[in-house]
Amino acid sequence: MRPRSGPQRKSGSVPALRGLDRRQYLDDIVDDYVSWREACGMVSAAYTNWQRAAREDQKLAYSEYVAALNCEEEAAIAYQRAVEQGAATHAPAQ
Repeated sequence: MRPRSGPQRKSGSVPALRGLDRRQYLDDIVDDYVSWREACGMVSAAYTNWQRAAREDQKLAYSEYVAALNCEEEAAIAYQRAVEQGAATHAPAQ
């Protein structure tokens, strides 16, 4: 996953966007999306490797697949938080 160039987000926190310009926020959300899609590709490759692994290598290949799934989940959560942050911050006033 790519390192973030702007202010760092703490896991589980939603920073105020007041100090973060809109362009930087959009760059960050696109980075989160790209990281998630890259992680999806890693899951696909790991699954294929597991399917094709020789019997003696299947446990290791399965472990790599599970690790890829965990990375994809983390990337998906980061992207979800970014989208939710944007929705909460840019929601129309009622």
